[in-house]
Amino acid sequence: MTAKRNARLASTRQRAGFGRWATLALAMTLAPVAAMAQDAGAGQPQQPPVLPMPAVPEFKPLPAGVRPAAPVIGVFNTQMIMGQSVAVQKIEKELGTRRESLVSDVRAEETQLQGIRQGILKSGKAPTPAQQQELQKRVMADRTKFGNRNRILEEDAQVGLNQVQREIQQIVSAIARARGMTMVLQAGTAALHDNTLDISNEVVTHLNSTLPSVYIPGPNEDPEEIAKSGKYPVAPFQMNDQGGEQ
Repeated sequence: MTAKRNARLASTRQRAGFGRWATLALAMTLAPVAAMAQDAGAGQPQQPPVLPMPAVPEFKPLPAGVRPAAPVIGVFNTQMIMGQSVAVQKIEKELGTRRESLVSDVRAEETQLQGIRQGILKSGKAPTPAQQQELQKRVMADRTKFGNRNRILEEDAQVGLNQVQREIQQIVSAIARARGMTMVLQAGTAALHDNTLDISNEVVTHLNSTLPSVYIPGPNEDPEEIAKSGKYPVAPFQMNDQGGEQ
């Protein structure tokens, strides 16, 4: 029972570590658009309330029980594994190309809007209500269009990274079972560990052999629409040497 409990605890820590890494990788690859809201009570010292402390029953020492077996510990570095994953490198290359295309389209649209504004100013006349309304409609449409494309980029990245994370979980669990490990920790949670406990290189080897590519929705596909349809892909999205679709 202790070994199973330790294994469950290790699995929980693995998933937490994967989630943190995926969020960090996504934030580095795709610029975030949301800002943290400030706490309304920030800067105001809060005094803890003084509450009554009724007496509780005294809990006496327990009789000696069965000692748990000594844990067999393993350690792995998610950041290092993700950094050396061939699939992750392909994700970054492909989505980097799509990001550049989005930025280029946004800049081109901004140039056109600026040209329209300058044309109105050069006419020497105040913009008519119809011109103002048309310009406002175009700006709002741009926000919706480009905002949606940015959302799709972020979701594409998450779709790809989720596949890598799930595969890593399986590989770590398989290595742990093969070596009789009862606890596997993220390297960042251990202040000090022996390098012989680190299974990161072995995970990378198996990961690149088992999952060299992952599925990413196409440039004109919406991940949410794919999920709603239930028509999930059966083959990974393949990318050529230039980062485009094959």
